[in-house]
Amino acid sequence: MKTAKRLTRIPPYLFAGLEAKATELKTKGVDLIDLGIADPDLPPAPFLRDAVVKHLDDKDAHRYPTSAGDPKVREQIATWFKGRFGVDVNPAKEIAVIIGGKEGLANLSRAFVNPGDEVGAPDPGYPVYANGAAILNDGNPRHLPLIPENDFLPTLNTAIGVKLLYLNYPNNPTGAIAKEKFYREVARFADDHSETLVAWDAAYCELAFGDFKPPSILNFTRNAVEFHSLSKMMNVTGYRIGFAVGHEEVIKSLVKVKTQLDSGAPVFIQRAMGDALSRYEGATPPAEAKKSHDEYGRRKRLLEEGLAFVPGIERIYGSPATFFVWAKVEDDVRFVEKAMEAGVILTPGRGFGESGAGFVRAAVTAPSDRIEMALERLKKL
Repeated sequence: MKTAKRLTRIPPYLFAGLEAKATELKTKGVDLIDLGIADPDLPPAPFLRDAVVKHLDDKDAHRYPTSAGDPKVREQIATWFKGRFGVDVNPAKEIAVIIGGKEGLANLSRAFVNPGDEVGAPDPGYPVYANGAAILNDGNPRHLPLIPENDFLPTLNTAIGVKLLYLNYPNNPTGAIAKEKFYREVARFADDHSETLVAWDAAYCELAFGDFKPPSILNFTRNAVEFHSLSKMMNVTGYRIGFAVGHEEVIKSLVKVKTQLDSGAPVFIQRAMGDALSRYEGATPPAEAKKSHDEYGRRKRLLEEGLAFVPGIERIYGSPATFFVWAKVEDDVRFVEKAMEAGVILTPGRGFGESGAGFVRAAVTAPSDRIEMALERLKKL
């Protein structure tokens, strides 16, 4: 039995060998500190867990949801969007609930990408853009290099002609942020190039520290679609819940795809998300979420400052958002292998694309004392 040719185009999974090595070390009793996985270790706020339990008792909680999402939840999302960004959106036509950001980002491409079309994929970037959105639709990724000299922002004129353009700020894996100037450039690009749909992945929008508050691309243009997720905002990656907001025709097309591929997110999870978003006061998150965000911010500063004293680290690219620290090294794979031998798991940058070679990513999803221990181990490399 032969698989589809498109599967052969998916790049080899770089992390497979590293995972095997990590498993081998663990079986030998090595204490590994995992700064590689981007999975929040802090628990969700009690009010969110309580909301899930409460909505399990809803009379229709056991029934099929709709692919577009519960109408009341979409109204709650619209209210949150207005309070957070000052943008009015139509909950009936411009919002769809998605089963986590990954599902929404990938299914959007099914609605717009034809065989042979090009998809703009930041490099380094979330692999779904190049693989799930381009290759698995028999399209071709057009890699847009994110380099330090350009503050890890793509040069937009290199994306002219792509069918779908993915952008992601605050950024995974680099942690970079985009300033208002870039948002305005993207808005002009979206307005001037109707052949291209801009998909803005805002998964880390709420994981910002200090006074920094990322805007929405919809503050600058309505010719785009933006994806949000509760995963990092509320420490619930396993809940698989989020939402897409944007142009009416784009949302309609996304929902049409979803009607063929899924039956929507569980109703009780949707409603718990709506209740959680309703706890915002304008742009201010609930106290429990802010406490969690602040803790990630403290850990990030700790890691940024500590990595500067690690042999082999050439430069740290600090930022006021995400729980990632991006650092320059000579050989990212070799550095990660040495770190693992010392008991610390990091992620090689080339796993996110060719432009990531020579960088490593560290996630702050471990307690501060474990991060300090990891830094002590790394300083002995």
